[in-house]
Amino acid sequence: MRVFFIGGASQARLCYNIIKKKGHEVPVIYDSTKGLTAPWDCVVFDNEEAIPDYACTCDGFLVCIGDAHGETRVRYSRQLQHLGLEPISAIHPTAFIGDETRLGVGIQAMPGSIINDFVVIGDFCILGPNCSIGHEGVLGTGIHVMPSAAIAGLVRVGDFSTVGTNATILPRINIGSRCYVGAGAVVTKDVPDGAVVAGVPAKVIRYRSDSES
Repeated sequence: MRVFFIGGASQARLCYNIIKKKGHEVPVIYDSTKGLTAPWDCVVFDNEEAIPDYACTCDGFLVCIGDAHGETRVRYSRQLQHLGLEPISAIHPTAFIGDETRLGVGIQAMPGSIINDFVVIGDFCILGPNCSIGHEGVLGTGIHVMPSAAIAGLVRVGDFSTVGTNATILPRINIGSRCYVGAGAVVTKDVPDGAVVAGVPAKVIRYRSDSES
């Protein structure tokens, strides 16, 4: 399948290395970064208005924009779905997916990521290397779980939230939508929508603005 990528930096390189082994090719990338060098033999363009013209040359898509940009990732994904492209997942062969786990579309699961039994993962989520999602957890849409983060069982994470590197979320905690859990934080109680939390135990240090997407 010919897959259209949005984003051409490090996350794109990781995803490309996964999907090319399944026979997919990525002939074109949109990235707003001026002068971005093509990471493989392909076309790279930075004019957002040209997305429909280039997208029509492909069959599927993957939006490789991580960190706290879940809303942007989902917005581009919905645009490409509307243009008729199929969302592709990039799941590394060393990722563990438990029994009766339900995965949304456009999932990016990196090496060593663990999704335990009975977990529900929403569309367009990124699961970083060696992260773990405990049993019966529920992750919403457009979430990024960064490397080595540990989410215990029965945790719920709202849409567009980010869990930082080496963060730990204890069992049965509810994380709101558009939250950001800082690197190394230990979350011991529920986190309200839009909160940025950090520390051990994690505390709210500010709230994200509407412009942060």
